Amino acid sequence: PRSMLKMLLDPMGGIVITNDGNCILREVDVSHPTAKSMIELSRAQDEEVGDGTTSVIVLAGEMLIQSEPFLRDNMHPTVIVQGYHKA
Repeated sequence: PRSMLKMLLDPMGGIVITNDGNCILREVDVSHPTAKSMIELSRAQDEEVGDGTTSVIVLAGEMLIQSEPFLRDNMHPTVIVQGYHKA
């Protein structure tokens, strides 16, 4: 409702003004595999539904935060994913 537009510089030096989460993530250059997966998740959400890209990133980020203590305890990631599926 408040139209919080963001101004970004693309790699070619052009200016992009948007409030679309997917557009913002497309302009970000990342090398971390998890960050790339998050961007792919946003892209898939946009293609499938056309909306909710920011929400899906926030939800996935929170799920990663909640799984961190289990990873520190050397729990295998597939066990954590099975727990998410059961929940």
